[in-house]
Amino acid sequence: MSEGTIGLVTTETRSEDAPKSCDELSGRKLLSPEAGCIAKILENCISEVEFVLTLPAFLKLNSLTCVADTELSRALQEHQTLAERLETLEGLRQESGGEQEKGSKERAQQDFKKSVKNLLRLVRARPDVISDFRLEQDMEVGESESILINELKKFHSHMVEKLLTSVSEELKQTLYKPTSSPVIPSHTMDLMNSTEEKLSAAITEKDAEISQQNIEIENLQSCLEEKNKEEAALSISGDKQHPNAKTMKMIRLEQEIDQLKTQLKSLKLEHRQAEGVILEKNEELEKDIESLLQNFDADMGALQTHLDFNEKEHEKELEELRKQEQSFSVLEVEFNQIQEKHRLEEEKRKQEMKDLVLKTKAAIYAQAWWRGYSTRKALKNKGKSKKAKKGKGKKIK
Repeated sequence: MSEGTIGLVTTETRSEDAPKSCDELSGRKLLSPEAGCIAKILENCISEVEFVLTLPAFLKLNSLTCVADTELSRALQEHQTLAERLETLEGLRQESGGEQEKGSKERAQQDFKKSVKNLLRLVRARPDVISDFRLEQDMEVGESESILINELKKFHSHMVEKLLTSVSEELKQTLYKPTSSPVIPSHTMDLMNSTEEKLSAAITEKDAEISQQNIEIENLQSCLEEKNKEEAALSISGDKQHPNAKTMKMIRLEQEIDQLKTQLKSLKLEHRQAEGVILEKNEELEKDIESLLQNFDADMGALQTHLDFNEKEHEKELEELRKQEQSFSVLEVEFNQIQEKHRLEEEKRKQEMKDLVLKTKAAIYAQAWWRGYSTRKALKNKGKSKKAKKGKGKKIK
C-alpha cells in the first residue's frame, strides 16, 4: 500500500465507528471469560490493523519531527531502515536474479516481520502516544482501508451479540419466531430489488469504464508498437546520415514511450481498483442475499413445524370425533328404545285410565240405579203400610 492511500481516521469518525466495548454491548449481561477473551482478541486485531494502516504516517512523522518516546522512535527508525533495505534488495534481485540476493531478501523479510511485531507490542504498551498523534494529524483513510476497518468493526459487534446470546435464547428465538406468512416481507424484497438494481447499474457503469480503458490500453500498446517500429526503421536508415537528428529523435521518442508507459500503468491501476470495487460490491450483495435466504429458510422451517403440529392436533381431534360419533350412535339407539318403552307405557297408562273412568262411571250408574230402586221400593212399602193401618181403623168403628 502506498503512503498516499494510507492515512488516519479522524477523532470524530473513530469515536462514532469505534467498536463498542463488551460492557457497552452487553448492558446488564456479562460475557463469559471465554467470550470476553474472544472479544478482546477482536478489539486488539482492529487496533493493530488501524496502526498498520497509519504506520507510513508514523514513519514520516518520525523522520520530520522526533517522537517523544525514545524507544518507539528508535523502533520506527529501525523499521524504516529495514523497509528501505528490503526495497533495495528487491530492486537488486530483479536486476541480477542471483541466489545471494534471494537469501538476503528472505532474511530482510523476516527482520521486517519481527520489526512489525515489535512495533505492535510497543504501541499496545503506549496507547497515549497513538491517541496524541491522531489528535494532531488530520488525514483521511483510503477507501479500501476504511472498508476493511468498518467490516472488522461490524464483525466484532456481531460476534459480541452472538456471544451474549445463550443457547436457550437462540432456541427460543428460533421456535417462537413469527411465522404468520411464508412470503418474504415487502421491505426485504424492496431492499433486495434496490440493491440488485444499484449493483447492476454500477456493474454496467464499471464495465463501460473498463471497456473504455481496455480500448485506451490497446491504443497505447499499438502506439508503442508503431513507435518501436518507427524507432527501429529510423535507427537502421539514419545511422550514418543524421547522427545528431537521430539522437534528438531517440530522446523524444523515449520520452513519449515513458509517458505512454506511465499512462498505461495508471490505467491498469485504475482498472484493477475499479474491478476490486465491483468485486467487493458483488460479494456484499451475495452476503445480503445469502442472509435473506437463510432467514427465509428459517422462517419456512418454523412455519412447516407449526403446520405439522397443527396437522397432528387436527388428526387427534378427528379421531376423538369418530370415537364420540360411535358412542353417540350407541346412545342414540338406547335413547330410541327408552323413548319407545316410555311411549308404550304411556299408552298403556292412558288405556288403563280410560278403563278406570268407564268402570267408575258404570259403578256410579249402578249405585245410582240401586239407590233409586231402593228408594222407590222403600216408598212403595211405606205407602202399603199406611193403607193397611187406615183399613183397620174403619173396621173398629
